[in-house]
Amino acid sequence: MTIAQANLYVEENKHKVNNMYRLKFHAMPEYGWMNDPNGLVFYRGEYHIFYQHHPYDSVWGPMHWGHMVSKDLVEFKYLPIALAPDQDDETGCFSGGAIVDQKDHDKMHLFYTKHYDKDGIIIETQGLATTEDGIHFKKNEQPIIDEDLIAPHGLIHDARDPFPFYENGYYYVILGSKDEHNQGKFLIFKSKDLKTFSFHDEIVDPIMENSMAECPDLVRFIDEDLFIFSRINFKHKNTNTSEYFLGLFDIEKKNYNYRYQGLIDSGHHFYAPQTLKDDLNRVIMIAWMEIWGDPKFTHDLGHKWQGALTFPREITIKDKKLYQYPIQEIINYRQNTLKFEHGLKIDKCFDLEMDSTIESFSIRLTNPKDLKDYFEIGYDKNRFYIDGEKIKANPLSKKTSVYLYNHLKLRILVDMSSIEIFINDGIEAFTSRVYIDSKQYLILIHGEVQGKIHPLVIGGESLNV
Repeated sequence: MTIAQANLYVEENKHKVNNMYRLKFHAMPEYGWMNDPNGLVFYRGEYHIFYQHHPYDSVWGPMHWGHMVSKDLVEFKYLPIALAPDQDDETGCFSGGAIVDQKDHDKMHLFYTKHYDKDGIIIETQGLATTEDGIHFKKNEQPIIDEDLIAPHGLIHDARDPFPFYENGYYYVILGSKDEHNQGKFLIFKSKDLKTFSFHDEIVDPIMENSMAECPDLVRFIDEDLFIFSRINFKHKNTNTSEYFLGLFDIEKKNYNYRYQGLIDSGHHFYAPQTLKDDLNRVIMIAWMEIWGDPKFTHDLGHKWQGALTFPREITIKDKKLYQYPIQEIINYRQNTLKFEHGLKIDKCFDLEMDSTIESFSIRLTNPKDLKDYFEIGYDKNRFYIDGEKIKANPLSKKTSVYLYNHLKLRILVDMSSIEIFINDGIEAFTSRVYIDSKQYLILIHGEVQGKIHPLVIGGESLNV
């Protein structure tokens, strides 16, 4: 499989995509399958987003790295596929990260997992690819972290998702892995020159028991560190969650003092988040807006695409807690302001700001053609909830908030088949893919709520043209 073959296939087939549920201000594949975001990086004045991509079908398959760029993370431009499994020791290019070279800022490096799966043999080593133009990538001929480095510390068939960062003269790489007893762990390697790596340390926590550790990401704030990770939890029918530790991670001195904080998102569809730091010094997080085990809805409809990424969130630490909130650039796409009220009919692309309330309420985002087909948002007995059990096409379970709230203020982003909700300036978030067969929502409100709703107009070189 080559990059040229993959790009040609996409170019020749992308006209077959059905736009019915395609999103207007979220990153998604031009054609085929998308899962984890990879290599989020601000490079040469643009945001680069790479992602796990199967360009030949809208289900998971041999992994490539898709590639897009953006000036504002609202509108995106597709670039040629960055990586294809074209070396003898890889049948897939699995997830990883990106970093700008510390000595030559014109260079960017992609760290990826070289996944090999043939004749019952599975091996995961780590590869490196470099670019000087942001479009064409040259792979190292050999793994930078090979079987001999990984095997003494983790399972060679489960060692993936390299996260690179630079500190005090060293490039560090953190991998997700586990041992033979299904104890999830994170393996840390380091190098001065990106050529020779050595094992540095491992992070093992009881919460990772009976788990496969995946997708590590470390963020340095002024007086606190945020360690993001995902995991496959073998205790609960291989469920997938994305969680975080908050505290201090002194990688150099191998000293980790942190507390466990729990889930990043309380909704249905959020996995494998990754962060970047931009030229405004913001920490921005993006995740895969799906979850393993869910129906492949647009694929099953024959729409020739599947998967999307969450809208980018700026993350901050306040009062020892994680906050996440939509980046401000979306405001530039507001067309006008409408009163948020019962009976409003609105296109499924809007930004809602609901005023703070202490009263119970429910809001139904309803199919105007069928009032029994709806997604419900509510607040009752100090608990926020979402409920998609009445969605006819792809029902979703009821989810409730982690916290109790004595007052509730909401920010809600709605796109064609997604709903992202942020409570009280971002102390908790809910993300769900919602497939209702209509171009508009009819808003039905029970209770006294007030707010403003802003239709969004996304034009130019958007993903939906």
